[in-house]
Amino acid sequence: MRSNKVFKGSAAIIAMAAVAAVSACSTAGSTTATQTHGPSPSSSTATDGAKSLTGNTTGSTTADNCQEIDVSLGDPLPSDKTQSKVGLTMLNTGPTNCVLRGFPGVRLVGKDGKTWDLSRTNDPVVDVELAPGSTAISYLTYLPTTDTTGWDVAAIQITPPNTSNTQTFKWPLGNVVLQDGATHPGTYISTVVAPFG
Repeated sequence: MRSNKVFKGSAAIIAMAAVAAVSACSTAGSTTATQTHGPSPSSSTATDGAKSLTGNTTGSTTADNCQEIDVSLGDPLPSDKTQSKVGLTMLNTGPTNCVLRGFPGVRLVGKDGKTWDLSRTNDPVVDVELAPGSTAISYLTYLPTTDTTGWDVAAIQITPPNTSNTQTFKWPLGNVVLQDGATHPGTYISTVVAPFG
């Protein structure tokens, strides 16, 4: 009789473990879905200006993540398309090698006080190891307009991945088409990669 109880108890434990494993897989899947998007960028979630802007923490967070990063905004790259692109360069100012991984948090701030947290692409996320003084880059694709009804952007706020070190710059690239409610906006941010060349 006792062995029968042990068997029933073991079966219950196995069943509970199976349910927990399925639940964990479902949770992990939903987390990934919120961090990446389909072939085109999808719209951002809440864009509350008082909300903290943080870099994406896709992947494991380790002790060698870069915490001392200086960001600089480059000049627009040549383009024959409607969209334009500009590089966001991230310099390791720390004393040791570190790894930068994921998407920077990017927010545009309008002269009207409105803010827009940019969507992220589904670019593959890679580890970029940075020696002191080395750089990584992320590309901001944006939809400029000369139309006077375009959104007048005053500033851009950039937060390197896995940090809360938000850095603010004057926006020098003119008006953009405001698409903060669009499913596939023409303005979005890519993951960090090693610079070419």
